[in-house]
Amino acid sequence: MSTTESESAAPSAPSPSPQPPKPNPAPETRLKVGAIYLLLFIRDRDPAAGFHWALYHHRAPAGGYKFNVKQLGAGWLCDSAPHTAAGIMRAFLLAGALRIGYCDPDEEGWKERMGWIDEVDLTRPPEGYEVFTCRTWTMGCVRGLVRRGYVTLKGDMDVDELEKEAKEWGLVHHESAHEGILPRPVEDSRVCVL
Repeated sequence: MSTTESESAAPSAPSPSPQPPKPNPAPETRLKVGAIYLLLFIRDRDPAAGFHWALYHHRAPAGGYKFNVKQLGAGWLCDSAPHTAAGIMRAFLLAGALRIGYCDPDEEGWKERMGWIDEVDLTRPPEGYEVFTCRTWTMGCVRGLVRRGYVTLKGDMDVDELEKEAKEWGLVHHESAHEGILPRPVEDSRVCVL
């Protein structure tokens, strides 16, 4: 018997049964279209390591645009990009999304009114800060959003109060972010008028 005959005569292994398709994750419905969110991501198991800070503008039910900077060597680069809502809310190490403002995506010219964020100078600290970090860049952008009327602070509150609130809020959700518990929280700032 030739090799070919023995190979063809040998019973073939059963083919693996096809795996059922993975269900699509449920759409993220907690984010409000037009809302601006402050995003905090944990950096380490130890909360003392702080957070990575970013902004997110939820432009449509399916998603929006994440405004973000990342450190590259001694400098920084813009890492802003469109994202799905589900992608944002399932992002690795996300502490949560804190709603701080609103910019109507149906209003003409909204892209230009928000696009300045991606053009912020990444070579020097934002006004009012001595160093450039993702936190100072984000809070510098929040100051710009306040000046433009997209973030409104209550009474005599200021951006420093919002930063303090965000840090405290992030600490509350740090452990569950480290454990990868989903869904991640979406809450309204107590310092902002929404």
